[in-house]
Amino acid sequence: MKSIVDRIGLPATLEQTAEECAELAHACLKEARRLRGENPTPKTTPECWLAISEELADVQICIEMLEAAGYHGDPAIADVKRQRMVQRLDEAGK
Repeated sequence: MKSIVDRIGLPATLEQTAEECAELAHACLKEARRLRGENPTPKTTPECWLAISEELADVQICIEMLEAAGYHGDPAIADVKRQRMVQRLDEAGK
């Protein structure tokens, strides 16, 4: 059976990944608005969480597709970025 990447091509896979990441970002921003209450949204907590869950699933699928195409995250880079985030939080006293 052909992979999804083989069926739609690498450019379309990259485009889909970007689109799904943008949709996840939008769902996260909507939930942040809801949590802050400064700029009200008609979305309920369950609706926001469902949207985030669905978009996370889409992004996870895209990550799998990219990995199948040979793109792989580097755990060492992820560790450096994680440590940098913790350092910044420590510096900010959080």
